[in-house]
Amino acid sequence: MTQKLLTVLEVSEILDVKPARVYEMTREKLIPFVKLGERQYRYSEFALQAWIENGGNQQSEVSENAK
Repeated sequence: MTQKLLTVLEVSEILDVKPARVYEMTREKLIPFVKLGERQYRYSEFALQAWIENGGNQQSEVSENAK
């Protein structure tokens, strides 16, 4: 199964927050992310959905398996 990787703008629209808040959540490791380069981040659609369904709890089993 191919996972879609979301951009910061797509995640900000899904969460209804500003992109700056997504970057802040990423820096604080509050949201599951994939680091592509020194300053490029993407977000697994599957891991993000699991994170949302788990109430934003980073410690979910699904986010660990989505890596």
